[in-house]
Amino acid sequence: MRYIFSSPYYLKDRATGANKRFESILYELQDKHDVGIVVSKGQIPKKISQSVSIYEIPLFIARKRILTFVYLNILYLYFVILKNIVINDFNPIPLSMFFSKRQFQLIHDARIFDDFGRWNRISSWFMKFQWKYVKNKIVVSQFTKDRLCKELRIKESSVIVSYNGVYPSDFESIGTEERDIDLLYVATFEERKNHINLIKALDLIEQPLKVVFLGKDLGLREEIKLEAAKLKEHQIILLDAVSEDELARLYRTSKIFISPSLYEGFGMPILEAYAYGCKVLCSDIYVFHEVLGDNAVYFESSNQKDIERSLLENINIDYNFDLTKINLTTKKFLWPVIALSLFININHNQ
Repeated sequence: MRYIFSSPYYLKDRATGANKRFESILYELQDKHDVGIVVSKGQIPKKISQSVSIYEIPLFIARKRILTFVYLNILYLYFVILKNIVINDFNPIPLSMFFSKRQFQLIHDARIFDDFGRWNRISSWFMKFQWKYVKNKIVVSQFTKDRLCKELRIKESSVIVSYNGVYPSDFESIGTEERDIDLLYVATFEERKNHINLIKALDLIEQPLKVVFLGKDLGLREEIKLEAAKLKEHQIILLDAVSEDELARLYRTSKIFISPSLYEGFGMPILEAYAYGCKVLCSDIYVFHEVLGDNAVYFESSNQKDIERSLLENINIDYNFDLTKINLTTKKFLWPVIALSLFININHNQ
């Protein structure tokens, strides 16, 4: 039986959570099972094994969502005939996924229920309709599963929880470099990530800080840049995209990782930052508690004074991280564990 991982908008050179998940699950399973991938032309993961079957979507199709949808409908029907298992993250969801028990829709978050999506009323209704009736679903947190089951009134058995994760090797570099960045935030530049409130909280702090914001612009970068320019005491650095190695270096050289996000489906950056030994300060939202539990400092993200308080209480503390504690905390969030669990759960659903 072949396991097909399909991600038409995967980009091999961009270090995002969705891209990392696609690569990491693939790398863990590729030499142990019969695995295939569906990607856009030229976007084959760098460390792919020769044993992996590759289905490349021509660029003239991949650049148009409707053409990609038509293409995938035909391709997935072919996979049905071959009795392949498919894990898909594309929307609209191909029709075969509504009747095939071997096809699974990956859902990264359910923010559509909280008005944090980019959809109008019609597309929002259509998305919810798809999620309700697609045969099998994979989500990246219990928080998202609970939300789907409640809002769509679906059976819990139709939803598999498969966390995002880190690699054990991420722990090995803790303490090897000087931490000269006071504050790091990795997040797309959009409203729900709450950069503006963080910047206004920083304006209340007199101690000069070196702050790095890293993220893809989803429409709010210029506003964030203008707001950051008002801060005279602090050095604010905005970065768009970095390599995986450079991202790791940012984690290793940052004292505090902060996330004032209003909504997340998982929150991979807080887990990665913790694995690299950063002190994590983050919003008091359910999914962040699910990921880090008591190993983070929580604040009310809409309250600038509370963000300021958490920063002032932690910015000058020297942290001595217990590697054993980090390993225990992140055990269920290790990619080898996640990949094995996903493989078992998918086969259990057959």
